[in-house]
Amino acid sequence: MFQSKMIELEEQFNCSQNHKQPILMVLLDKNLKREERLLCAICMENIEAETKIIGFKKVLQLIEENQKNKAENIQSLIKVDVDLVEQFVTELRKLQSKIIQQFDELMANSTEWINNLNLFGQRDSKYSFYDELDVIIENKMQNSFDKGSIIDQIKSLNNSFSNKINSAISVLRNEKLYSQCEKILINLNLIHHMKLIDNSIKQQEICYAMAFNQSGSLMISASNSNIKLWSFDLGKLNEISKFNGHTNTICCLQFSKNSNSFLSAGHDKSMRCWEQINQKEWKSSLPYTEHTDCIDCLIMDQAENQLVSGGLDKSIKIWKINFTDNELTYLYSLNKHTNNVYSLCFNESEDTLISCGGDKQIIIWKKDSHQIWQFGCVVTQLIDEFGCRLCFINDKQFIWVTGNQVSKDCICTFELQNQNYQENLLQEIKLIKNNLISDINLAPIMYDEKKNIMIVKHKCYLYFIKILNGGQLKIITQIKYESNSIQGALTNDGKYLVTWNKVEQKYNIYELFIN
Repeated sequence: MFQSKMIELEEQFNCSQNHKQPILMVLLDKNLKREERLLCAICMENIEAETKIIGFKKVLQLIEENQKNKAENIQSLIKVDVDLVEQFVTELRKLQSKIIQQFDELMANSTEWINNLNLFGQRDSKYSFYDELDVIIENKMQNSFDKGSIIDQIKSLNNSFSNKINSAISVLRNEKLYSQCEKILINLNLIHHMKLIDNSIKQQEICYAMAFNQSGSLMISASNSNIKLWSFDLGKLNEISKFNGHTNTICCLQFSKNSNSFLSAGHDKSMRCWEQINQKEWKSSLPYTEHTDCIDCLIMDQAENQLVSGGLDKSIKIWKINFTDNELTYLYSLNKHTNNVYSLCFNESEDTLISCGGDKQIIIWKKDSHQIWQFGCVVTQLIDEFGCRLCFINDKQFIWVTGNQVSKDCICTFELQNQNYQENLLQEIKLIKNNLISDINLAPIMYDEKKNIMIVKHKCYLYFIKILNGGQLKIITQIKYESNSIQGALTNDGKYLVTWNKVEQKYNIYELFIN
């Protein structure tokens, strides 16, 4: 096979002088035209070159081997998709068989229902001559038809078959029939970047917050006003216990990076510290109620000495953290926003704080000589919209995401130039247009600094964005949901992502393959 291919290739080429001689050698000189690199025996007699020369057959062999390796690599990539599609076909056949069986049962029940109704009619049409004669003699003909009784009997018959058929239809509605097919289809769209491991854990209660501990072995998630504690191992979630204390929906959860202590806050205007007692128990501090409305965002510094919180009362609060004593100390408030505060972020050096919210403002805060946060400036924006999330990429660059219903639907990049952050229009990232809904302040930006990956929620999508050299952003892939009410948490090693959304009301667990 190889020899015949070699002969076929050799016959395709002539030297640049068209000597009609077999090609013997090749000049490895990128400065020559393609045909000038091919040498026959006559060309070899006149060649004067210092460039490396290699045999023509050797070149053909190298090219063939390279093509063979390329084809094998492509096949290995395709095989993953082919295997998934084959799994999908297998699941479809199972589903088809199950559905046909269920429809056959439904049809049989419905036919039996009709037959029973007809039998009921036939039964009532039979009579005894002597019984009916007695009715005539007693002059009871007008009262012999008891309509109410007959309707009751028909209703009873209908209810019996209706319940039986509803039971069969409820099995058809059961999404377990479709979940495996759905999972495979999702993975076909994501397979080269991530894999959906599990989507079987349901939760009807609102989940507006979730977080992993430092090791990724524990996850906490909101369940309305309660907190669920989960063990997490190789993509598998198992509920351990549930904590209560808040009196309204929880919006924020954050684990310490130095212990299994965590913070919670939400619609009851309070914040709590939680200290681990044993494998299943955590103790809550007293509620801290400096905010006068829902607390929507909070961040800690790297040393975990300071906490910053923002909320619907338009204020930013600064706190001292003491996880050892399981307590917070309120320090002071920053009051420049004129509407809800939705997102907060420190830069790498933690000498700059940025905030954004419903007032369409991005505000810069700077530490003074006493390490007290002071108002710096309002960033000039070219887009007149509110934003629900922002995040520093480094000391000199941050992103901000538009939020209006009728919106430009994009991610804007701001860079530090001459001591001011200015918008870089060349690095604006266009997102999928959707003028039907506005964005909401769930799922803060998840940033894996080691892999330079950001996961950014916008409306009904989660976008996976790679940060390239020079701070340029590139969307790698995205996941679409049926709702803009999406929450998510990323393990600290960037290997697993867990999400919950309001429409599906279940946890989706993904393994990520993005480097």
